[in-house]
Amino acid sequence: MSGAARRRSAGAAASPASHPVVAAAAAGEGVQGEMLEPSTSNKRWVRLLVLSATVAAAARGTAYLPTAGVAFVHLLAYGIWLGSLVWTSFVAGITMIRHLPRQTFGRLQARLFPKYFALSAACTAIQLGVLLFAAAAPPAKQLVLVGLGLATSLLSLLVVEPITTKVMFQRYELESAAGPRDEAAITALKKSFGNWHGISSLINLGTLITAIGHGWWLASKLVGILA
Repeated sequence: MSGAARRRSAGAAASPASHPVVAAAAAGEGVQGEMLEPSTSNKRWVRLLVLSATVAAAARGTAYLPTAGVAFVHLLAYGIWLGSLVWTSFVAGITMIRHLPRQTFGRLQARLFPKYFALSAACTAIQLGVLLFAAAAPPAKQLVLVGLGLATSLLSLLVVEPITTKVMFQRYELESAAGPRDEAAITALKKSFGNWHGISSLINLGTLITAIGHGWWLASKLVGILA
């Protein structure tokens, strides 16, 4: 084999398309290997265990934690809850929809929303647990408010988000299909998605209202200090 032929052969063997990582990505398989082995503290089951232990400790009140510690757990859960609501509703979502292609934005949100609603449900569950089991005389109004926040978060996580995402992907499949487009079916799915998205937005607004209402009550506890 001539030198030129050998160089062409070597170039073909080392071409980007033949690289196993590139080939896997081209085949839609993605890169499955991890960059590094996660430390124990980064494993999901460890985080869930720590979170559960915190909730249990808060539920038992001062038997495990001082009163200030229980209050801190409640405030931490509230801060994460309100922060995630405000960031997702007024910053992240609006920024992404303005700068990403529609289907890219939708697929990204399909990954983010289950985590967002799960976080909201976890935070409200912690707050409700503290009020129910650690507070000497929990105000009924706050129990209702935080309970509603938990209910709306679970409703979004378990019912509305899965249905909305399913309809969205059905529409994407028709839009990306080869051959003539079924415009009538696409229009029907677009309308259905709009309805479910509207329901989801309304529920999210309700969750935000409960968070603000509970925050106002928490702020009232600082009045004596700030006066």
